[in-house]
Amino acid sequence: MLICPFHWLTGFNCPFCGAQRMFVALVHGSLTEAFWLNPGLFIGGPLVALWWLWKREVSSRAALVMLVAAFAWGIVRNIVPTLQTN
Repeated sequence: MLICPFHWLTGFNCPFCGAQRMFVALVHGSLTEAFWLNPGLFIGGPLVALWWLWKREVSSRAALVMLVAAFAWGIVRNIVPTLQTN
């Protein structure tokens, strides 16, 4: 697995830490494990994909909302110890 540069430099989990392991768990059919490896991406990824398929474009307002959501998820996952992927 690739090393997250943000985690390597700071010791904190970025919003995407655990994504590789999540995708491996999904390929193996383990939805529960995939969810707990990165709940924000597990839920947010399909929502963003559905939004893009529906609209076929992303407005600047929608992009800002996604950026704020990713930033907030990055903060929350480092505050709540049960969401750590280490």
